[in-house]
Amino acid sequence: MYTPNGHGAPTIPPMPATAAPLHIRTDPHSGRKYHASARLPKGTDLLGPCTPYSYTIWKRFRNEVCAECWRYDGGRRSFLTRRDDEGLEREVPTEETRSQGHRSNISAGLWFCDNKCQNKWIAREGVEAVDLLRQLESARQKKPKPKPKSNAGGEEAVAEITQGVVEQAWDAVKAKEGSPKEIRRWRDLQLEDYEADMARYVLLALHRYHREQCNRHRNSPQPCEDGPGSSEAPAIQNSSTTACGPNGDYERSEWQTFASLQSNEMQLLKVCPEILEHQTRIYQLLRARFGSRIKAGSTTSSSRSSSVPAPTPNGAQPPTDNARAREDTRSGGRDGAESATDADASGCVGPALADLVTIDNVRTILGVDPGNSFGIWEMPVMDESECLGFAVYPRASFFNHHCAPNVQKEREGRILRFLTTCGVEAGEELCISYGHVESMDLQTRRQELLEGWYFECRCSRCMAEAAGDSRT
Repeated sequence: MYTPNGHGAPTIPPMPATAAPLHIRTDPHSGRKYHASARLPKGTDLLGPCTPYSYTIWKRFRNEVCAECWRYDGGRRSFLTRRDDEGLEREVPTEETRSQGHRSNISAGLWFCDNKCQNKWIAREGVEAVDLLRQLESARQKKPKPKPKSNAGGEEAVAEITQGVVEQAWDAVKAKEGSPKEIRRWRDLQLEDYEADMARYVLLALHRYHREQCNRHRNSPQPCEDGPGSSEAPAIQNSSTTACGPNGDYERSEWQTFASLQSNEMQLLKVCPEILEHQTRIYQLLRARFGSRIKAGSTTSSSRSSSVPAPTPNGAQPPTDNARAREDTRSGGRDGAESATDADASGCVGPALADLVTIDNVRTILGVDPGNSFGIWEMPVMDESECLGFAVYPRASFFNHHCAPNVQKEREGRILRFLTTCGVEAGEELCISYGHVESMDLQTRRQELLEGWYFECRCSRCMAEAAGDSRT
């Protein structure tokens, strides 16, 4: 569902009008939703293979799950044979790159079934993502700190959350980020496991956005309109009905689509107000380590992609995305330091990762998670299955919920497919079930959806059952 998030998220671009089994309609009350473009038989693959924009595996399971195919074997680890970037040919690290996390003793928290899974992950995310995750993992607390107790009941008092309280908290962070001294202090923050896991999700999303920007700059002779430091992509006119499908060219504006998903920031914080402090700490750490060029000792933080080429899925080494880099010595850069840009082999200059680590972007990424993410469940999914983490699939997020859905999701590895469960008439809305609520009674499933997805279900099944209950 689409709803503007109120802090700078771009509008979703229209999808091309190609022959497709479904299209998006915009409803003034329920936002964007999928409808069938024609009569569809049972088993129609509506979107083709969907891949996540970003994800995280909870630390509890990270040493037991393949980072690429998400295989999990009930806690057994014997099938995991590769870790991080081991076995890959990479340049010998210098003292500076060691300090930035490159080839350090700190693990990036990535395990793979074999070199095939490892190469697929590296080919998609880039070998520099391993170094970024290493830097992030170095900020994870080694031992949990005891929770403070500040009232008679033994619970820490948390102020009631309003939009004003949230904005005030972020304004306080913004007021401090111009101070080099404050940035150095933020760099030393140690994150709790929940914070570090969520920071991985944010960092991978920012890294993907950065790679998308670099690819656009490399492939286009003209600079992108959403240049360095901008959290917004150029506005694209929306239409009330746009087509999409397996052959639709829908991946060209991945960040725009991801960032335009409904933000449930306030809904989450009203239920869990303590998360606001976690979110500001996540930003502070990411800002200091990846969004700042203030020097720590004699080295700078790594804010640009590594020049080491990533292997293709078959192990071959492709040309590097950033064969050359140059410094833009404009005055007035962030933190009073020089503002960096990336240059690819063609000489086209693109934004540095540091320019994308902004409050708006981080809030957008964190706000997309609640209500839009899909759980990464142990397969096959049963009542006792473990939830290993979560992932956000932007295209899939436009399916609304129904307690008697006509679409089911199927996962193979990290790929989701959405198949019709019955014949669907042209114009009929296409819905999935959020969670596993179909077998629950009316009151239980409505409560489950309200707590997990922040809405009271009023689908036709719920309304019919509610009407029946009122007559008895």
